[in-house]
Amino acid sequence: MTSTSKPSRQYRMWRGALSTAFAAGLLSGCAAGGAHPGQLADRAQNALGKGDGTKAVGLAEQAVQSDPRNAAFRATLGDAYLRAGRFASARQAYDEAMQLGDDKGRTALSLALADIAQGRNAHALDTLVAYRDSIPASDYGLAVALAGQPSQGVAVLANLLRGGEDTAKVRQNLAYAYALDGKWAMARIMVAQDVPANLVDDRLTDWALNGKPEDANKRVAMLLKVPEVADSGEPQALALANTPSTQQLADDAAARQAAPKLAAAAQQELPAIGSDSSQAAPAVTLPAGGADTSKSEPTAPASLASIDLPPSETAPVQPASYRVVGDHAPARSAKAASVPAPARSVRVASAALAVRGTHLVQLGAFSSQQGADRAWAHFIRRSPALNAHGHVITHVVVNGHDYWRVMAEGFSGYANASSLCNRVKSRGGACFVRLDTDKVNPRGGQVETRMARR
Repeated sequence: MTSTSKPSRQYRMWRGALSTAFAAGLLSGCAAGGAHPGQLADRAQNALGKGDGTKAVGLAEQAVQSDPRNAAFRATLGDAYLRAGRFASARQAYDEAMQLGDDKGRTALSLALADIAQGRNAHALDTLVAYRDSIPASDYGLAVALAGQPSQGVAVLANLLRGGEDTAKVRQNLAYAYALDGKWAMARIMVAQDVPANLVDDRLTDWALNGKPEDANKRVAMLLKVPEVADSGEPQALALANTPSTQQLADDAAARQAAPKLAAAAQQELPAIGSDSSQAAPAVTLPAGGADTSKSEPTAPASLASIDLPPSETAPVQPASYRVVGDHAPARSAKAASVPAPARSVRVASAALAVRGTHLVQLGAFSSQQGADRAWAHFIRRSPALNAHGHVITHVVVNGHDYWRVMAEGFSGYANASSLCNRVKSRGGACFVRLDTDKVNPRGGQVETRMARR
């Protein structure tokens, strides 16, 4: 009798879990054509090295489909999309890679270039400013110029040249930045240093013909030597929003398990209530990601302006985690912001933070909430001391433009805040100390904000 009895409940649960895991492995293998996701990503990189963007896209998409939450695979997908000239898809892939924890300078630069190609200069500048310490100055200067700040790009590249980095790349990037800034005489002088005299006019003519604001896509395609194609974004099936984390899956399962009990209790205590579609949470559409093609083309001739994007890596990156408390401040139209609005803050909790303190360390100001969030994630990786502090993101309107200030909080006094600010600066960052506006001195007056000394 014992040998023919029904399996125990525990055994049935174990067997069901094993079957589910086995089925998931089969599905993953089928989606990837039987290859391991890492192998697919490596093959995509090889295709990029041979200049085959179409093949690289197919392989990279399979790798991401097999392992959706691997940041490095999504970065490789961004590489492939950019090689194919698909800037919208590339931007989405790189943005998702950074959401998953990719914090490399090449990823940030690629994301910025894809944003520039789509005319999203403010978003590109947010990324470039936040990651300036991780991007080579020769690339940063030209990227800033392409993002609508040519004078700033000229200053960066000219200082680099005066500082001793007198290379063909720096000279030609500076020449292009001069052209974007409308300083054609200076551009001609710089171009002539590396380009044969009979080709100087052709170079300047090419830059002039692609100098209109609406030619951003052409400028980036020309710079990276990729085709111009119409692109509506990566396939919806690959979107990060469709691939919840393990914790999210566990929470959803727990919620589904508790739902019948909660519904029964509510039925006993409350009258029936009709559904109200106006209360439904709005769907969130992920913005698009950035990309890179360094391995897909031979090194550009010395006479060309260029941005070098180093080879990507396929090692997975662990995402950083932090908890947001409160509502984000909504974006406002610059036209509607004729009168400066009062600052609105978003405070972020930190387990290591015992008190809010009296002073803040401002680390940057950005034109979007997304840029501010991404910048903070980068700041805490570059300066581990910031992990001991929460942060505040404050929305302000200055001269009709929206900005989101990123500040670390929890400093008991100016000296404490200044000490950390100096450590941030020693790592290439920028910051200054200010009083927490919610705090006053014992006599009731507001304490002045003082700049941190280097």
